[in-house]
Order: sequence, then structure tokens, then C-alpha cells
Amino acid sequence: MKENDILDWIARTARRYPGVHIGVGDDMAAIKLPGGDCSQLALLKIDQALDQVHFDLRQHSAAAAGKKAVNRCLSDCAAMACTPAAILISVALPQSTDTAMMQDLFNGCQTAASAFHCPIVGGDTAVWNQRLVITVAALGVSSRPPIRRSGARAGDALCVTGKLGGSILGRHLTFTPRIALAERLAGAIHIHAMMDISDGLAKDLPRMMIASGTGADVDASWVPVHEEARILQQRDQQSALYHALCDGEDYELLFAADSDDARQLAHFDKDIPITIIGRVTAAAGELTLTDQQGNRQPWPEGGWEYSGGDA
Repeated sequence: MKENDILDWIARTARRYPGVHIGVGDDMAAIKLPGGDCSQLALLKIDQALDQVHFDLRQHSAAAAGKKAVNRCLSDCAAMACTPAAILISVALPQSTDTAMMQDLFNGCQTAASAFHCPIVGGDTAVWNQRLVITVAALGVSSRPPIRRSGARAGDALCVTGKLGGSILGRHLTFTPRIALAERLAGAIHIHAMMDISDGLAKDLPRMMIASGTGADVDASWVPVHEEARILQQRDQQSALYHALCDGEDYELLFAADSDDARQLAHFDKDIPITIIGRVTAAAGELTLTDQQGNRQPWPEGGWEYSGGDA
């Protein structure tokens, strides 16, 4: 069971409705509000976080789990360059849950949401004999058309924010959704396509290129590798570049923009680097990785894939 196969089937099978501006296949859906014009869109997202898949209560606090669950959903708001307006949270609690753990969990959720002045407006609770499940739904709004995955153009520069790889050493719990940066970027340049990197660049870049009907060539030496990826390299002998491409849960932004615009972004934010990693090509669905010797290699297999087992 491959996630991409499931999503492709759902996208092909889902019924079409005139009020759905963006349906299955993007980071968020968008619907036209009844009686409103096309500028009045509600952006919607739902996501879940599972104990021993996305976090592990044997070593992580309930507050850390709640914060991550909310931030995963908010990262999709960043991907569409929209402002989160409200959040709903549903939890399936283990039977062993006590009041202190539930309060800890809610406080973690609220910490994440309040960082973006986003109210938690409701939800649901249930108790069962399994591990903790946290489901988060977000409503987003935007004063500009949402940025989708499907607008990349041949000749565009491919860019990423931050550094990639090694998130399992702790960053997967403590990341900050790039909402403020995405809104600033969208106001400064014309971004043609954007998404967040949740399953790893190796898996997420092909998703953007397929949606856009384009290809890509990435220069391996340009990929910004996080220091934690280099730490993992010492532990498991996989290259730091492999970790940067395949680890996932970076929650950085991947976007395509006019190359002249992209070259102006080197010092756009003093704290979060923005790096050009390659270019969009006209060869639909063909992705290559150019190594340090200038040889083009097939795009690597990898990235996070749901396996049905423990993390």
C-alpha cells in the first residue's frame, strides 16, 4: 500500500463540485463560500499524528506530541501562503490517560496554535484501548490566490528554505511552520508553485513536478544539508546528502519561482536561509540529480512511506 497510489486513486475518483476551487491533491483544499466571489475562499486541511509513528510517548511528552500535531497542520497553511484562522482538534485517548496528561496535551496544542494567533475553536474526545491519535483540522484565509503545487514552469528556479535532513534527532518535534516567511515571500515575488517538505525532498519534489507537468534537475552540491544529517552519517554510514533528500519531516518550504526573482532571495531573511537547489525543466515527470562531477543521475528513491508498523 503506497501513499501516492492511494492519493492518486482518490483524486481520480472524488466527485467534482462547482464550489470546490481546489480539491484533492494540494496541501490544502479551497472552497468558494456560498454567495461569495472567487476571492472569498476558505482553505481547509486535516491531518493526524499517531503515537509511535509521528511521536513516541515512551520518550516524548504529551505536550510535545500536541505541539507537533498542530504544527504539522499549520505547515500546510505555510505551503499555501495563507493565514491560519481556526483549528479543531479531535483526540482518541488511551484508556490509561489521566487528567494531567490530557492537560499537558492540550497545552502543547495551544502553544503551537497561539504562536500564530490561531484559536482552537472545538473538537472531540474519545477513549479506546489503543495508542494516542491526534487529528487536527485547520481553516485558513488569504487575501491573495492560494499558491498551489501545480504552477511550476520550465526555467523556474527551485528553492528551499532552511536546511534538510536529520530531523529525527529532535527537530521533527520542535520545528516552526514557515507561515510568516511564506506570507512575506508571496508578497515580495511571484511564486509559481509551493509545498512543504514533509515526506522528504526525494518524495515531495516529484509530487510538485507531476502536478505541474514539468521535470527538474537538482544540483546535489546546492542542497542545504543540516548539521544533524551529518551526525546521522557518522552513525549509519548513509551520506549526509541521502539524509537531506530522504529523511523527511523537515517542514521547510519547497517552491518554484522566476529565476531572476529567486536570485534576489539570498539574504531575504536573516535567520532562515533560502537556497536555489536546481531548475524546473520541460521534460514532464523526469527528475535528475547532478552530482559533484557534473554527471546526471536518476532521481533517488526514498522519503517517508507509511508502512503500517511502528516508527
